Amino acid sequence: MRYLNTKHEKNSAKITGLIILILLLLLFVVGPPYLETPEEYGVAVNFGDIPQENPASSEAIDTKEEFQEAEAEEVEEEIEEAQAEEEVVEEDVVEEDVVDEEALEAAAEEAAEAAAAEAAAAEEAAEAAAAEEAAAAEAAAAEKLLAQQAEEALKIKNEKEAKEAKEKLEKLEREAKEAKEKAAKAAAEKKAAEAKEKAEKAAAEKKAAEAKAAAEKVAAEKAAAAKKAAAKKAAEAKAAAAKKAADKAKAAKAAADAKAAADAKAAAAAAAKKGSGGSEEVAFALIENVPIYPGCEGGDNAAKKKCMSGKIKAFLGEKFNTDLASDLGLKGILDIKIFFKIDQTGRVVSIRAKAPHPDLVAEAKRVTGLLPKMKPGKQQGKAVTVPYYLPIKFKAPD
Repeated sequence: MRYLNTKHEKNSAKITGLIILILLLLLFVVGPPYLETPEEYGVAVNFGDIPQENPASSEAIDTKEEFQEAEAEEVEEEIEEAQAEEEVVEEDVVEEDVVDEEALEAAAEEAAEAAAAEAAAAEEAAEAAAAEEAAAAEAAAAEKLLAQQAEEALKIKNEKEAKEAKEKLEKLEREAKEAKEKAAKAAAEKKAAEAKEKAEKAAAEKKAAEAKAAAEKVAAEKAAAAKKAAAKKAAEAKAAAAKKAADKAKAAKAAADAKAAADAKAAAAAAAKKGSGGSEEVAFALIENVPIYPGCEGGDNAAKKKCMSGKIKAFLGEKFNTDLASDLGLKGILDIKIFFKIDQTGRVVSIRAKAPHPDLVAEAKRVTGLLPKMKPGKQQGKAVTVPYYLPIKFKAPD
């Protein structure tokens, strides 16, 4: 390790050496008197300004022990130089014959004063060195503190950056996970939609097949029903023809009976005319002036009768609920007989009906009650009540 590189170190070493030299010189003043004072004793020492030690220098003494070792080595060198000078002085003293005691004493006093000044300067230099060492220690501590602070700041910065990087990585991982879950969910939904569509398609195909089978079955049943209905219709037509023939015979008989009854009634009416001057109820077949249905005003009495019968049949056929028979489960030709009277005011009263079912009877009465008001029939110019009979036949819907 190198020592005494700085100016302060060198000055300190010089001061110490000079102090030792002065002490050695003082030891020799007790010898024989000298005539002249050696020039070496009158030399003034200028120590100069004490430089401040640079704590940041790479060549500065690191510890106090190293400084002391360097100082000791310098002292040894100074002692060697002093011994060499002492030998020179002794040689000079031997050559001098007479020494001035008073001059020697003055020189000694000056040397003592110089030594005291040098001692004070050395003390001040030592204090300055101690202050410099303290300043160097403080500077080192400050540098160490700054280094620690810089290290802590760097550590905090690195931790912060690491934390931010970790958070960023976690965010990216979270986003990737969410994207993956979203993609999986979309794929599952798509798969479910495809499965649902496939199931719906299969169900639709199955339903179409079932509908087709049902349609074929209905068509077969309808064809069988149509065949059966045709057979039944043929049978019913045959029965209707037979019944028509029977009804015709019966009608002929009824006409004969009616004629006989009319003749009897006419005779009774003639008799009544002679006795009481008229009757309140006259049969439709015997009435002189038939009741007039609205719209049947023209023509003779026979035309009015025909028009009235046609109008009443059309009205009842239009208003009658033919679906009632299907609701009741009735089939085939239905025969309904309606009886009512047209009173002296032209209103329809005393309605009666006969039918295969009570509901048909009620429907016949309801419809008959809807007939409009007519002009009353007249017998011998007087309004009378006229009974009316109307048979209705219709085929129940299949």
